[in-house]
Amino acid sequence: MPRPELSLLALLFLVTSTFCSEFDFTIEVPPGKFQCFFQPVNDAKFKTMEVDYQVIDGGDLNINFMALHGADVLVQDHMKVDGSHKIEIKELGDYQICFDNTFSYQSRKVVFFEVFLFDAEGNLDDLDVAKFANQDALLQDRLKQVGITLAEFHATANRIKGSLNKIEYHQALLRAYEARDRSVMNANLDRVSFWSVLNAVILVAVGGVQVYMIRSLFEEDSKIGKILRKT
Repeated sequence: MPRPELSLLALLFLVTSTFCSEFDFTIEVPPGKFQCFFQPVNDAKFKTMEVDYQVIDGGDLNINFMALHGADVLVQDHMKVDGSHKIEIKELGDYQICFDNTFSYQSRKVVFFEVFLFDAEGNLDDLDVAKFANQDALLQDRLKQVGITLAEFHATANRIKGSLNKIEYHQALLRAYEARDRSVMNANLDRVSFWSVLNAVILVAVGGVQVYMIRSLFEEDSKIGKILRKT
């Protein structure tokens, strides 16, 4: 049977994990469209916002990118396949993340992007486990019985959480790269298959015409044969 102290520690870690300041989306921008998404920043603890994006499908895998706060353009990319930007948060409010596909008249674009909110120390969030622990006056004694202190547990939990955030970030990037490579591979396969079939049809048609013309040379009643014999 598990100890109640260990169960409590696990519960605290799970509560810590549920509060996050990172978001990832996969969206489709239709041809000729300009789409914006809003990221609210309502907590003054956040000092930096990082936006990473990749075009994983559609056309030449490029798009225009723009980040705005109100009427101010913070960063802007033109016809990029991917990009990564760190934006200093000077004011609270809604930040716009926009993708512009108006230059494309036929190809829709599938874009994967992530938004990270960092505090002044570069952490994704600074949720304090201690404020949950203070609700139980006997927690300090229980932690001593297990052989650790609250500060040690807090530091360990933060290290684990930071490592998991990095793993999740790199896994998301790898998924985006894999989706983009698969899209390019499928597009190349379709292009090669189309031209291969077209060339095969042309070769068969030319071969058929040649056989018909050669046969007509040996047929006295063939009109095409008479024309060819005259030439």
